[in-house]
Amino acid sequence: MRRQRISEERQREAICATARTIWERGLGAAGDGNLSVRLGGDLVLTTPSASHKGKLQPQDLVVVDLDGRVRGAGRPSSELVLHLAAYRGRPDVGAVIHAHPPHAVALQMAGVPLSELYVSELIFAFGQPATAPYTTPTTTDVGRVLGAYLRCHDVVLMPRHGSVSVGPDLDTAFLRLDALEHSARIALLARSVGQPTPIPQDEIRNLYQVAGKTPVGAGCPPYEPEDRATAATEGSDEALIAAVLQALGPRGRP
Repeated sequence: MRRQRISEERQREAICATARTIWERGLGAAGDGNLSVRLGGDLVLTTPSASHKGKLQPQDLVVVDLDGRVRGAGRPSSELVLHLAAYRGRPDVGAVIHAHPPHAVALQMAGVPLSELYVSELIFAFGQPATAPYTTPTTTDVGRVLGAYLRCHDVVLMPRHGSVSVGPDLDTAFLRLDALEHSARIALLARSVGQPTPIPQDEIRNLYQVAGKTPVGAGCPPYEPEDRATAATEGSDEALIAAVLQALGPRGRP
């Protein structure tokens, strides 16, 4: 019993520290996003609704079960549904992070397929990110649609909304979020000075082999939605710049 209490205390501290890092790194505004960890059994520890991610305290966090019922005090985020979808669909998932990484979201808004890789390190971090169809935030559609994607993909983009990264623990979920945003920043910089070429598919297969990973197979949702807007056409540079500025907000403007 003592070990379980210590474990929960450490998880509470870890969530607060990771949330603070996400805010300080600009991976989400103060009130954006949410984090959770699986405590064991059917219990999940999650960030509360409308909370400043840079100022969270361990006692602010909320315990819920896999049906979303609060065990104790507090009010969980209205986007708890996407966390529960990940835990229900994958016993190997021990942590979920929903954030708003600006460069990744901006590229998605501009119609750039995030699954087209420009740096090999992303394969070693988690494979390839998938982009789910659009769903209205905080609605039950988010859990229904994202659940199918999170059963197969470790990182999923939600159009005009943000990203979800999962892992066996909080550190891994954060490393995957960080890798997604870093690769998106590199892709954006490359596009600002030329026309970068994505890694060819045969080399992507080689990288999966070297990394000891397997690409998603039959029965999994595609990396890109079939109705994805193809913004990467004539005039796409202007669309990309506008999307980046919108995502970055005042801090990203000269």
